Amino acid sequence: MERRNRLFVMALYAAFVCTGFFACGAEKEEEPEHECTSWMVFPDLTGNNTSFLHKNRDALSRNIAVLLSGKDSKRKWIALGNSNPEKTYQSVNMGINASGLAGVMNSGERCTENNTDKTRKGTPAMLRDILENCDTAKEAVARLEQLLAAGDYYHKNSGSIFFFLDTKEGYICENTARYCSSVRYDRGYAFRANIWHNPDLARRSLNSMKGFNNSFTREFVVMSTLNGILSKQGNRLTVADSLTLARTTTVPKDAPNPRSVCFKNTNSSATLVLDHEFPGVLSTGFFNIGQPRHTVCVPVPICTEVLDRRMTDLTWSSEVWKRFDEKGLEAPIPEAWSAFEKKSFAEYEKCREAARKLLREGKKDEAVKLLNGKTASIWKEAATLMGLDGKEAPKNAGKK
Repeated sequence: MERRNRLFVMALYAAFVCTGFFACGAEKEEEPEHECTSWMVFPDLTGNNTSFLHKNRDALSRNIAVLLSGKDSKRKWIALGNSNPEKTYQSVNMGINASGLAGVMNSGERCTENNTDKTRKGTPAMLRDILENCDTAKEAVARLEQLLAAGDYYHKNSGSIFFFLDTKEGYICENTARYCSSVRYDRGYAFRANIWHNPDLARRSLNSMKGFNNSFTREFVVMSTLNGILSKQGNRLTVADSLTLARTTTVPKDAPNPRSVCFKNTNSSATLVLDHEFPGVLSTGFFNIGQPRHTVCVPVPICTEVLDRRMTDLTWSSEVWKRFDEKGLEAPIPEAWSAFEKKSFAEYEKCREAARKLLREGKKDEAVKLLNGKTASIWKEAATLMGLDGKEAPKNAGKK
């Protein structure tokens, strides 16, 4: 009932904005530092015994890098987030671990229950903690609740929205510093921008009209885009479809907010694919290392042993932002990039299936070597296509 009422209010607010009802005395609101739009898709819609979790990250930072867990980590993980050239700082914003657990987070609404202790964990630190300590989505939910109960959470004046996905189920957790509401999913698709839908969160909200409609528009774009793809493809969604949505800047003509899923502050994205048969080897992150419309998307398997230097030292993301600053958000994606992504995705999938055959034969080391070799060649070719050969990250890499 609360969800139904919430959706009714969303539609009513949108109508008021479109008719100019709130034109006078509108509330001024600072641009949030961190927002995001995320969706997860289950096997009944992928059709290939995988699930995937996607996040478009909206934030002002530009120091985007691919991250790997350290040798002291309890569980191996791959992630996309912030880093510095010395690698003394890593912000895990979206990732997978070797148990077959994927996680991302969005900002939630401004709310009534907050923690003012800035020394407590931010949401990237919480996600890293969960990837290192949990094997399943259900365990991730429990760990999140433990951290909140211990007061180990800081997110300024807003709550959060965590997505957790494993090979059997997924959860969307919406929380303040004192309360967490979790809803389970196991079919179809589910999505969130930065507004709450779960039970008992609405009464904790202090959201503004601008903030509400900002998310309402993006959620509509996700729903309408995915439904359009499903109607054309016989109820099938792919990684390529997720990438297309991740780069979408189109806004519906009657939208109450002129902003889409991809906009000027979208600083990276990832589609995290969980393989249900061999999640600890074949699960893969398809990463946009920087603004999604200005980079080539590349696969990074969970079994990755060594990354291309340019993906970790900010050479890659620096070049992405240079291109963005020169050409702008709406610059066409080069045809050569799109052709390469289509080719490399197909080649990677063929390699992944060859690795699966090896795994079924008990030849794990050979499967890992095969995947590492293929991805290294894809990364190298992608870097050449982007003009990265011979380039180093500038001293001010990652600074806007």
